[in-house]
Amino acid sequence: MNATAVIREWVNGETFLYLGRSYRLSLVSDQDGDLKLKEGRFCLSRSLIDQGGETAARKAFEAFYCAKGEKRVRDRVAYFAPKVGVTPSGTAVKDLGYRWASCSKDNLLRFHWKCMMAPSTIIDYMVVHELCHMHQRNHTEAFWNEVDKVMPDYRERKEWLRRHGAGLDL
Repeated sequence: MNATAVIREWVNGETFLYLGRSYRLSLVSDQDGDLKLKEGRFCLSRSLIDQGGETAARKAFEAFYCAKGEKRVRDRVAYFAPKVGVTPSGTAVKDLGYRWASCSKDNLLRFHWKCMMAPSTIIDYMVVHELCHMHQRNHTEAFWNEVDKVMPDYRERKEWLRRHGAGLDL
């Protein structure tokens, strides 16, 4: 069975994932910006919670994951694309609903911001998976052979995502 859904309390000490590691939340009074990761903690503006509640806090985390994700995904796509033998038209990190990632017909790769909660090895798997869709637009044996060429341990990474994916949430 998949990991259970996450139930959040937006209080000091609550933990949030980033690149597979857990960081504790500190509500802070005086900081420029809504959310920062510093000294091993997520520092969230207390006034943001006071004024906007849970919705504002979620938006701050989503914005953080999108901003960090844009650079990480771009870097990892640049690293893996030549290994796969493709050139994507671009990348984006946003909310994709129930999908982790997608590859459009015009080869634009999109990744869910929740991917940034996963360990970097799992993000790499998602990147390779989407790049390989530029060769094979399906999940046939031919597609998995493409993935296997670049990432021989993809099965373990895929299984990790199946097992722990539901736990990557706010």
